[in-house]
Amino acid sequence: MREWMPLRTIPYHLPWVLGVAVVMAVTGPFGSYEAMGLGRRLLYFTIIGVLSWVLVIGIIVALRRIEAFTRWQVAARMALAGILSALPITAAVIVVHSWLVRPLPWGAFPYIFPQTAFLAVVISILVGLFVEQRLHAEADSERARVAAAVAAAPASGAEAPTADFFRRVPPVLGRDLLALEMEDHYLRIHTALGSDLILLRLRDALAELGPSRGRQVHRSWWVAEGAVASAERNGRRPRLVLRNGLHVPVSKTYQDQVKQAGWLD
Repeated sequence: MREWMPLRTIPYHLPWVLGVAVVMAVTGPFGSYEAMGLGRRLLYFTIIGVLSWVLVIGIIVALRRIEAFTRWQVAARMALAGILSALPITAAVIVVHSWLVRPLPWGAFPYIFPQTAFLAVVISILVGLFVEQRLHAEADSERARVAAAVAAAPASGAEAPTADFFRRVPPVLGRDLLALEMEDHYLRIHTALGSDLILLRLRDALAELGPSRGRQVHRSWWVAEGAVASAERNGRRPRLVLRNGLHVPVSKTYQDQVKQAGWLD
């Protein structure tokens, strides 16, 4: 969770959240201008804004644990997160309104929810797009750094740079590579942040990554160094359990190499 981008971008989000709260306090939407003074409106929208923001981020982080969710388009993922977070946000609106304005019955929940859901979806999509933009910027910066390092030391004897490979990886997956899985003509990239398919042969990917980044454990699988958490057996067949819980089969052809690496101990 520490490595996931929405949590790392909290300092960038907070000023926008507070700015929106100030704007809403000054303009007084949803009938709040007549019901409250400026100070109370500022407190009201600051509490609702910060709570909504925290709930949206929390739902996004929770959904990231579901691998199928990570394969959706950004807008679709964020829209779902917004709809789910609108449920507790609506409850928060009722509680805060009852505290600062006047008692609001829970029977008003179905009438408040559509407005809350709309705002939560908009917030979620904006957060998602912001995060994706940051990831693209970080990926571009990293590729430039690797290219500059290779150009500065061409005779160092280092292996072929991995910039070509990571150029193909969707930025939202980060660079904590765990495994590669061959699927027909495609290659599924597994990282600590999720997985995605790219059009690339496994052997070409291994050529770009170089031998020190990991090892092939199956005709269709490659595992990165540091990705293995434990090992187990499914009958007579050994399997590697990666840090993200993914189970990777080890074929008989590669068992000796995997044992030498200490992954099956």
